[in-house]
Amino acid sequence: MSEKFIDNYLLFQLALASHTFSEEFYDQLRAAGVSPPKWRILINLMDCPGMYLTALAKYALYEQSRVTKLVDQLVGEKLVEKRASQQDRRRVSIHITDKGLALVKPLIVQAQIHEASVLAGLTQTDRKHLKSILRKLAKRHAEDMQVVNLKLVDTV
Repeated sequence: MSEKFIDNYLLFQLALASHTFSEEFYDQLRAAGVSPPKWRILINLMDCPGMYLTALAKYALYEQSRVTKLVDQLVGEKLVEKRASQQDRRRVSIHITDKGLALVKPLIVQAQIHEASVLAGLTQTDRKHLKSILRKLAKRHAEDMQVVNLKLVDTV
């Protein structure tokens, strides 16, 4: 029997891997009381405090309207706070709080352990190559879509 198209279709394979491995980790997040969308927002703010909603939505991979609602929930939970921009009071930057950091830091350890188990069958060189190739594909696609600057320039 010949191989099916889907068995070699890169986008399906990427989606399948992402779904399979993410769900395993998302179970750990949920056990800690953190939804996957809130996780994405919190880790982005931990790495890059003071992001504006536009950049946060881009890097959390959600529509801005959804991120706005999630940020409001996180503010209510005292995990993040909003600060008015000194240059333009209409702009609001988002910052993770100490409470948010205390929640996220142990989860990062769990994420690292999970990633290590996912990549356990690969050599260190293969791991580096895999991540490098994925970054190259994402960067090339972004450039193709006229997104010139992939840096987090939309921060305070």
